[in-house]
Amino acid sequence: MPSPSRVTMRLWSQRAWTASQHPCRSRKRLHTQTRLVASALERAESASKDLPTASTFFHKTAAPEPGDERSPLQKFRSFPRKPLSVSDLTSGAWCELQYEYTLTRLPFGRRTRTAAMKKGSKVHQKLEDEVHTAVKVEILTKEDGFALKLWNFVQGLRTLRETGLTRELEVWGMVDENKLVSGVIDSVSYEHPDPSFEEELSSQEYQLPPSQRKVLDYFPSRTSGNHKKVYLADVKTRGSLQPVSNAQLRPAKIQLSLYHRFLSQIASGKLDFFQVFRRFGLDPDDQFTDTFLAQIGSLHDEVFVDASSVSIPELSNPSHGSRAGDAEEVPQSEPDLVKYNSLRELLSLVEEEVRTTFPQGAESLGTMLRVQYLHRDDGRQLDVHDFPLSNYALDEYLTKYMQWWHGERKARGVTIEEAFKCKMCEFAEGCEWRQGLNDELVQRARARGTPKNRGGRGA
Repeated sequence: MPSPSRVTMRLWSQRAWTASQHPCRSRKRLHTQTRLVASALERAESASKDLPTASTFFHKTAAPEPGDERSPLQKFRSFPRKPLSVSDLTSGAWCELQYEYTLTRLPFGRRTRTAAMKKGSKVHQKLEDEVHTAVKVEILTKEDGFALKLWNFVQGLRTLRETGLTRELEVWGMVDENKLVSGVIDSVSYEHPDPSFEEELSSQEYQLPPSQRKVLDYFPSRTSGNHKKVYLADVKTRGSLQPVSNAQLRPAKIQLSLYHRFLSQIASGKLDFFQVFRRFGLDPDDQFTDTFLAQIGSLHDEVFVDASSVSIPELSNPSHGSRAGDAEEVPQSEPDLVKYNSLRELLSLVEEEVRTTFPQGAESLGTMLRVQYLHRDDGRQLDVHDFPLSNYALDEYLTKYMQWWHGERKARGVTIEEAFKCKMCEFAEGCEWRQGLNDELVQRARARGTPKNRGGRGA
């Protein structure tokens, strides 16, 4: 068995922290706003490369050999490597070629962390710390690791219901019929981003002719009932005070649309978690380790069954006595006092929490999404962009982008109109696509200059 890895979870209250530090002191039920954050699994990997984190359990393998003709999906996101992430699917909205270079040229296929990215991470961490408090938990198996993610999800939903806001909620979903994707939502709340904007869009719905029914997909659906809607938001950090361009906003729109789709799949019960388990190579019936159960049990006493409520049926009737020559008495077995001892058992709790949080299934999610821009230095708000969900636009984007993932076409660079992106790209030097843009710009300039020159000579 591998040595334990230290990963962090998130707790809401100081009381929960004290109980987790001393699990033997208190078996009282902790405050229900205790929240476990799965993203901490990935942070642990950077802290200690030699420990068996969730990342090493799931996907660390050798890099593809040069000249490998397989598709990007086969080379980089097929088992035993990790599945697709939301970042994988949104990077193409910025520059497909840049992301191809990232996967093929950088260690572990990860972008080089810049000073600006580190500042942005601190802003996100501060927001998260306003809702959760960190505590460490040991995981010994990959089933322990994914169970921690599920407990994170459960507690995230509970925190949402009780406080109206949760952060860093990990979700899973399917694209392209059976391709698993995972991602972490920055903010999930009951706060409507812009009710007046939604009313304006809804009023426009009735003015559309039948030939434009497809456009109706851009407008939020209106359902009856007084159930609270759940809204998603994403936080971006930047150093510039200039307005955010459409090119910069596009990846964020795709990102939030994917989050909405995946959480909708979960809310409606359409996500097959056993398919998720298979993709990660997990055994849903493998029991969690005692170490993991003890730690989770110190945070959630519902893990254990109340022993006082469990009766052991007598195997023999004492009033009849015993006779010589009878068969040996069968020893009484102790009841299993662990309620959620495997992924299969824990899944019942997940499904219950989902039904409670999303009583109308996918209709419980509001379709107005928000991107919030904060300054990376001090966290002050710079801008917000609210927009309605468009499943049609998302499907159109995924259809085109997945062609590259499947190896059906080559990656494309940016257009001339978005060539400003090349200035901040670490692959700009030696990029053939960029050189092609430069050549095209020169040709355009020459074409514009030719009539003038001819006119000047003829004057």
